[in-house]
Amino acid sequence: MRFQPTFWATALALPVLIVLIVLGSWQVQRLQWKNDLIETRTARVGAAPVEIAEALAAADDLADIEYRPVTVSGELRNDRAMTLLNRVHDNRVGGHLIVPLELESGLGTVMIDRGWMSLPALQAFTANGGEAVTLDGFVRLYTAPGYFMPENEPAANNWFFMHEGEMLAAAKLSGPVGFYVQAGPKATPPGGYPVGSVPDVNLRNSHLEYAVTWYALAAVLVVIFVIFHWKRKEDG
Repeated sequence: MRFQPTFWATALALPVLIVLIVLGSWQVQRLQWKNDLIETRTARVGAAPVEIAEALAAADDLADIEYRPVTVSGELRNDRAMTLLNRVHDNRVGGHLIVPLELESGLGTVMIDRGWMSLPALQAFTANGGEAVTLDGFVRLYTAPGYFMPENEPAANNWFFMHEGEMLAAAKLSGPVGFYVQAGPKATPPGGYPVGSVPDVNLRNSHLEYAVTWYALAAVLVVIFVIFHWKRKEDG
């Protein structure tokens, strides 16, 4: 038997093989990047709390302190509470209670994600006046909404994503700080709402499966190419 590759088959198969290998290698790189990102976020959640002054001073490098624990003190404006809709907890649909906190010493206003509440609890929430509090939570950054995310409805107090400018304007407050605080489990009232939580740092990570798929397709292409061009020697 002998291997006799043809020009046009080789010219077509080789670029495809290169693309498949490149895609597989790219997924391997993405896998390492994703694993490093999860590891970094996990370490930050368990790190020592960042001082609020340090967080406020990191306006240009907030990504370096996201997920770090933080303690904030000031006046919690329950009378300006907002509802972040369509949030699931323990397979139950509800929403998150978002409340502005006017920081001590006039440092600004930070939005506090107090945590998940059932829809009946949100509807029954009593918007009391200001309340002096100290809360433990985690630094979180505002992110752009997805393409299919509905627009916020400030007039109806219906919110679908966090947006500092829109929320401060709706609350008639000022002093943006560039991040919000996700209330931790310690901020949850005993046996009640809202339910504070630790940030979920386990990102979807399917890059290994993708890499194996691309490399497997490359291997299949090579096998087909060899079989197609492998011919028996003619009997002489």
